[in-house]
Amino acid sequence: MMAMQQTGDTELIRAINRFHVLDAVRRFEPISRAEIGERARLSRTTVSAVIAALLDEGVIYYDDSDTPTALARGRPRGRLRMNPNAAYVVGVKLSMHQIGISVTNLRADPLASLVLPVRTWRLGAEVAAAIIEDGIRAALVKAQVDLGSIAGIGVGIPGFIDAVTGISHWSPILGAQPVPFAEMLSQRLGVPTVIENDANLVTLAERWFGYGQDVDNFIVVTVEAGIGMGLFMNGDLYRGHHGMGTELGHVKIDRGGPQCRCGQFGCIEAFASDSAILREAMKLVDIAPVEDDAEAELAMRRITELARRGDAGLLKVFKTAGEILGIGIANLVNVLDPAKVIIAGSGMRAADLLGPSITAAINANCLAVLNGRCEVFLHNTGDEVGARGAASLVLQGLYRVPWQRSARLAVAL
Repeated sequence: MMAMQQTGDTELIRAINRFHVLDAVRRFEPISRAEIGERARLSRTTVSAVIAALLDEGVIYYDDSDTPTALARGRPRGRLRMNPNAAYVVGVKLSMHQIGISVTNLRADPLASLVLPVRTWRLGAEVAAAIIEDGIRAALVKAQVDLGSIAGIGVGIPGFIDAVTGISHWSPILGAQPVPFAEMLSQRLGVPTVIENDANLVTLAERWFGYGQDVDNFIVVTVEAGIGMGLFMNGDLYRGHHGMGTELGHVKIDRGGPQCRCGQFGCIEAFASDSAILREAMKLVDIAPVEDDAEAELAMRRITELARRGDAGLLKVFKTAGEILGIGIANLVNVLDPAKVIIAGSGMRAADLLGPSITAAINANCLAVLNGRCEVFLHNTGDEVGARGAASLVLQGLYRVPWQRSARLAVAL
């Protein structure tokens, strides 16, 4: 048993080392061996072993283009770069009113993107899987990439998603019963598939392309129809023991508060999400009932504009929503001490209305010793960011395991 444990630990360490070396090359290419060691905090021997394996697999290569032709014997060779064509992946983001699809290379550069306007919440799991399959095939044609060249598919879904088992336990799109959605897609396309909570994918996108690139501990809060959260802790995405942690939206803020979409009462989401703001606004402004997210988006844009014009009642609605969300974020800062909090999502269309009360509530409720030490960023993100984050989810797994281009890859999370 001890030998098996030691073997498992050794393989895990190798996988982690591999990930950090590849991540350093991706983020800082062209890069030397010595620089990789410094960035990844690994020994020269470890870096050399990982690089040798990656060179054999064709995942990285030496760029000698800027190296003098007449080098003295024994001088270091050129700097290392990613081979972007070593693997291709597909990322999918499911929203209530559309499906975003992105085909990327090994660096997560988008080769083709596609947005399908469809009311996903009306479909059911089987029909949703069929439409996603058709969308992926169309996106691959657009990217001029064969299905056989795809190493994996990542799918972002709102709700309680178990990334380890590939099961959606509750989602406003897939319903309240467990759905093995990853397996459904994998069987249709013959490609390893992983699913993840959509907020986690925005968090991965921030890590790979956004405000989280330079820190190892940060929080992403998404404000959309619901409230989501993703957490990077010590350089890795944190999911919790059962794979469904970081549900900030369902933290209770008032036991006597309004009912949330999850069925419980007083959740932060029931106070601060787009749907909550719209619910309160409808008490003040004559707005027709909305049937889906597309209509809700139009209604939200209207009340946002009315608030900007000085409607006192709507300004108070946005202020209250921002205060509730800010209190929730302050609690996170007090517990986790992150370097940054990134507030993203379509709800940030109203960042000018929500932002002041969010930041004021954070400052008022953080511990004095932490006040002002955590940077807060607000920005609007679209579904294409979520789709790239889904692709990054697959790449993060691929970065940990050896592969050959001729082999079907298993995605390791």
